[in-house]
Amino acid sequence: MPVFKLPDLGEGVGEAEIDRWLVKEGQEIAEDDLLVEVITDKATAEIPSPFAGVVNRIHHGAGEVVAVGTVLVTIGEEANSGLQPNVPPPPPPPIETVPSIEPGAQPSEDVASSNGEHSVKAMPPVRKLARDLNVDLAQVSGSGPGGRILRTDVEAQAGSSSRDDGSTGRREPLRGVRRTIAQRMSEAHRLVPPVTHVEECDVTELDATRKLANERNPEEVKLTFLPFIVKAVVTALKDYPAMNASLDDDAQEIVFHDNYDIGVAVDTDAGLTVPVIRDADGKRLVQIAADIERFAREARAGTLKSEDLRGGTFTVTSPGPFGGLMATPIVFHPQSGILGVHRAIDRPVVREGQIVIRKMMNLSVTFDHRVLDGMTAAKFVLDVMTLLEHPAVLALEN
Repeated sequence: MPVFKLPDLGEGVGEAEIDRWLVKEGQEIAEDDLLVEVITDKATAEIPSPFAGVVNRIHHGAGEVVAVGTVLVTIGEEANSGLQPNVPPPPPPPIETVPSIEPGAQPSEDVASSNGEHSVKAMPPVRKLARDLNVDLAQVSGSGPGGRILRTDVEAQAGSSSRDDGSTGRREPLRGVRRTIAQRMSEAHRLVPPVTHVEECDVTELDATRKLANERNPEEVKLTFLPFIVKAVVTALKDYPAMNASLDDDAQEIVFHDNYDIGVAVDTDAGLTVPVIRDADGKRLVQIAADIERFAREARAGTLKSEDLRGGTFTVTSPGPFGGLMATPIVFHPQSGILGVHRAIDRPVVREGQIVIRKMMNLSVTFDHRVLDGMTAAKFVLDVMTLLEHPAVLALEN
């Protein structure tokens, strides 16, 4: 009977989290039907079945993290393999006690126990978690195949209960995109000694230029500040290659990239996603704007492809009107720098001895101090600022 294992998803991905199953036990499927949606540290992906037949057994439930090569599902070769469609296989007979298990071993079947008339299906690690969280498994509704209790079920039950200190509140498992973000931020914080440099940028002329361009070309994609910022960043990166570099910790080498693939942070309901504008140095403003618009749409719909998320050489994060006055963005390791773009607001400034109102925006660059020094970062930000303050010069750049 064929089994389907988590395939190698490329890009050095060694494990994935099961987000949701797209089939049920007992369901008849065709070759290339979608089986499961998984989340990696690169993207969310739907995986098709290489076999036709009946889903005999789903081995791991939603919320579980499994390694590449782990058996995910067993598929019967024939539609009449003894199971009716959409009917799960019968559970193993309940037993009173959990069998002895060698340390580190994982049994291949669920262990069931009886509690009066209530039968509980849960793997030993889930039972241990329940004991640690003081959760009565008899009170937990299993969301896994055949009513199996998963870690997420136990965690959800624990979250609805009072904590030991008497406080109450909703809890939810750290999973999916949020878990990936947590892991990456922890890694960046551990590895990168960050420094942040901030400058004020007068975007009054830039604001007028983009508004005029939008009025004159209503059929084109709408220009926000961000395409101009990406264009200015690429131009400045050419003069300061250390900002477009990364540190290879294993080889102890600084890699100076000759491509300009700019990540643009996009906020979604699931968390922050950073799709990459490929070869941004060779694109016009409207092409960059079109890429940004597509990425934002696909990121919020959850349809970004893994290739859209890999290989960035520098990142720009722009919360738009929610950007505040200043922040310290975290370097998107292994890149050496990230530019934070903050809210553009009217502020009083001094020009030629007179107080005037100008539209001002703060720019903050955080950089890896192992790769470059503060003077380089300061000059880089000043170049970006100059280009943004003089959009006619920026328009002349390739």
